[in-house]
Amino acid sequence: MEILNTKRLILRTMRVEDFDILHEKIFSNTKVVENTFGSSGFSKEETKEFLKNKGNFDKNTGLSVLIEKEKQSIIGLAGILSCDYLDEQDYEIGFILEEKSWGKGYAKEIGLEQIEQIKGLGQKRAIAAAAKDNLSSHKALSSLGFKLEKTAYDEIRGERVIYSLKF
Repeated sequence: MEILNTKRLILRTMRVEDFDILHEKIFSNTKVVENTFGSSGFSKEETKEFLKNKGNFDKNTGLSVLIEKEKQSIIGLAGILSCDYLDEQDYEIGFILEEKSWGKGYAKEIGLEQIEQIKGLGQKRAIAAAAKDNLSSHKALSSLGFKLEKTAYDEIRGERVIYSLKF
């Protein structure tokens, strides 16, 4: 199911057959995993378990598959996720891109659509979280208008810098 559609990207629900390509492009790449989860990589089995538990297979929210339209190629994961980093129930925008897709403006492009998606849910703000050393994500979030709020610790993703964007 298609969730979001931009000039260059499609965000759709996950399928079991996506697991291997996501493992190859995201979860086995040390640089990507360090910036996202603060660890060195996932085994294939760990990837499958993570995606089974965290993947969005049938809704408009959750961790979903990001596809580059021109090549019809999976380039990562994105989606809005329920969170409470600022002690209220909010939605967090998120994106995890394969390394060869870094620096192409995809984070900002999907981020703009995710912000609109959150507005459409009647929320008063959007939240974003990034690893403290992931300077590219900090830059992308700033360019989207997000403001620094605090640092927090996430059990799965480690220390995060938390941003908010008020509507």
